[in-house]
Amino acid sequence: MKKRMGMGLALGIALFVPGVAFAQDEIKIGLAASLTGPYAPYVEVEGARCMADKLNKAGKGPKITLLVEDTRSEPQLSVSIAQKFLDEGAQVITGIPFPDSLIPLSQLAANYGATVFSTPNTQVEMQVAGFDNFLAGAVPDPVNAAATAEAAYKAGARSAVIMTSADAGSWSEKLPEWFGEAFEHYGGKVTGKLTHSLGTTDWSPQIARIKAMEPAPDAIMISSMLPDVGILIRQLKANGYNGWIIGSDGFDDPSLEKSVGDPAALDKVMFATHGPTGLGSPIDAFLDECRKAGFKVQGIFDALGADMVLETHEAAVKAGSVDPVEIRKALRAEGGNPGITAPVISYAENGGFPVKTVPVIGFKDGKRVLVSDSTPSFVPNWR
Repeated sequence: MKKRMGMGLALGIALFVPGVAFAQDEIKIGLAASLTGPYAPYVEVEGARCMADKLNKAGKGPKITLLVEDTRSEPQLSVSIAQKFLDEGAQVITGIPFPDSLIPLSQLAANYGATVFSTPNTQVEMQVAGFDNFLAGAVPDPVNAAATAEAAYKAGARSAVIMTSADAGSWSEKLPEWFGEAFEHYGGKVTGKLTHSLGTTDWSPQIARIKAMEPAPDAIMISSMLPDVGILIRQLKANGYNGWIIGSDGFDDPSLEKSVGDPAALDKVMFATHGPTGLGSPIDAFLDECRKAGFKVQGIFDALGADMVLETHEAAVKAGSVDPVEIRKALRAEGGNPGITAPVISYAENGGFPVKTVPVIGFKDGKRVLVSDSTPSFVPNWR
């Protein structure tokens, strides 16, 4: 944990370069956000608002204006809203963190020189597409998958069933397969593959197949979200499954514990995420500070939203300009920029996604614990 203690310092950094005047300069960040709908628990808006408020009150560097409208979790609506933001002069925009929203957004933004900065995006489609004006706030899914595979193998799992869905692109379909590839690299074996749909409330068909497996798998891996995964955990435990249940950042919703109910049912749950929350980390300190200021932050996705605002502001200060192209150059410059989910977040190495470690969170007596926080030693080839 010592290497993360610098995160809290980012809030106190004087984000100012002597001699650079920002008298009337303004950074506009447009968030076409899922304020309602199934993706609402994973929205970054309140964290972005909290950081913008903090920086504006500090009065150092350009003013930050956030443009926020609800997409209702509808990709096409996010594109329409983003177009409006671009017409209003936004240098940075974001939308629903899936390719069916982000690809058209990146195409639109290119005509304005603007950057699409999707803080929760992990899907490789955006990296493979190679948009020069796209940045993700998180590492790609194969890295997250490999981190949980390594952690699961170290925890004693030797056989695993993966559960895939085509409903949310590579995040729900390929991530479990990348987990399987990494798990087998470490010495485990994938003994089954099942499919599901987002919005599932009755997992009995999948559970029946798992119960019929002999021997029972040591682990089940799924990349999905609440409430689906909370229901899955409850139903698996009710049917006598005692192995590991492994997930992705979709598990990182503060309502997971309440959704599962029984603290003992969480003892063999683990998931990869974007920063340790609920553990007394500097990220938690930032979120607590935001709550005291009246912002309704929830968890790690708000911290990612704060990253976007903080990094963009610092990049504008370094560039001495609010021109969108100059801001993007400074975002990708060597040395990186300060963040909340990591002390420094750098895009110089990879262009479209940051250099970060991957925290894997588990539970003990119903409370979150940090299983590991590192870069996995093996990552499946996805490029």
